Amino acid sequence: MKKILFMALAIVLGLVSCVKDEKYPGLTITDVKYAPTAVSYFNNVTVYATIKSFTGVTAELVYNAGAEDKTVAMTNVDNIFSAVIPAQPNDTKVSFYVKAKNENMTNISATMEYTVGAVQIDYSKLRLNELNGNDKFIEIYNAGAEAINMAGCYIEKDAEQNWSGTADITIEAGGYLLLYSEDVAADHPEVPENHIFHSGLSAKKNVRIQLFTPAGESIDDFNLVNIDLNDPSMIPAPASYSRNADGEWYYADATPGAVNVNGSTPLLGLENDGPTPPAEPDYTNLVLNELNGDTKFIEFYNKGDIDLSVEGMYLVKDDGTEPTWIGAAGTVVPAYGYLLLYSEDVVVPGEVQEGYPEELVFHSGLSAKKTIKYALYMPDGTERDVFTRGETGEWGQTISNVAPQSYARTPDGGDWKLAEPTPGEANPDNGEEIPQV
Repeated sequence: MKKILFMALAIVLGLVSCVKDEKYPGLTITDVKYAPTAVSYFNNVTVYATIKSFTGVTAELVYNAGAEDKTVAMTNVDNIFSAVIPAQPNDTKVSFYVKAKNENMTNISATMEYTVGAVQIDYSKLRLNELNGNDKFIEIYNAGAEAINMAGCYIEKDAEQNWSGTADITIEAGGYLLLYSEDVAADHPEVPENHIFHSGLSAKKNVRIQLFTPAGESIDDFNLVNIDLNDPSMIPAPASYSRNADGEWYYADATPGAVNVNGSTPLLGLENDGPTPPAEPDYTNLVLNELNGDTKFIEFYNKGDIDLSVEGMYLVKDDGTEPTWIGAAGTVVPAYGYLLLYSEDVVVPGEVQEGYPEELVFHSGLSAKKTIKYALYMPDGTERDVFTRGETGEWGQTISNVAPQSYARTPDGGDWKLAEPTPGEANPDNGEEIPQV
């Protein structure tokens, strides 16, 4: 009898082991994002992904900008992999995915896309509004005053993508989008394929449903981590998990595609309920990063992981009182990225770029052989960063010529040195001392 019991136990343990291997394959790709999310024709776009593996892993970014797929190796810093898609002309539709490989397997992320120069959409008005594990539907509500196109938005269930919006899906202001599980698609022949999510939905289990922008930013997050905190009579849920008028989740009668009824029994066991609050921008991460008096450019660098708007910020040359450049609305320095300004002296046909945008032109010179000061200010007049060359403070005095080299922080955001020019790209790790005479 003992031998039979041991054999049965071994079989059970073997089955558990198999399930574990299937659940934890040893190579995962999560949190795929890109920055900036407002992509203009002069923006390089950096793609980020968190990749974890039980063994050594390499990753590639595969993108398509209208012709053929191109592949870029991704760099790894603490399991966060990144690579850059170069700037593309306006109206270019760019699609991309991340491909990771270890010694045992290959994994590929879902495909994401953006359109260069497209009007930005305010997705913050979208809400996960009702979830039903009996009839198996997910309802999204637009609480805003304008219609929202859902192209590229997507849903994850338990960290696995199960639905992605298409360009023909728009939620009108104050309207609803109703999605059904593939498990019940046969019961809803009137529902188009792009309104079907490809997973189940339970009324009696913990579950996480997340709604994301096309750029991979969290819009809303329903995370039921401990359903057992609720009254046992409410498990399985008799109807829907539903948002009351106060925005909190309750048990309530199902109202698919219509205004929710206010429930009286709150849903317990939730974590991270509601949209992820945006992080506060840290403008100490924004620095003057490179100045070049030969080709006459000034480069900003954003050391942080949040895109930073420079609207209303301004540059002053020497000890002047009038700005030589003022940041325009919509001008952004992307996370871990650059913004490149050129002097009006060189923005002419055949040099730099014909038609270089006016908002990225500073209206003064920049010399490689004179004492000089450039200061960057916040809109309220607070000095954010400054570069000076020359010990006298008498700006514009002729001294040694350092052309064609740049005054550059080495590495990006570091100490000022003399280094090879790298406009819009990473500065060298080190350089030479800048001569002051």
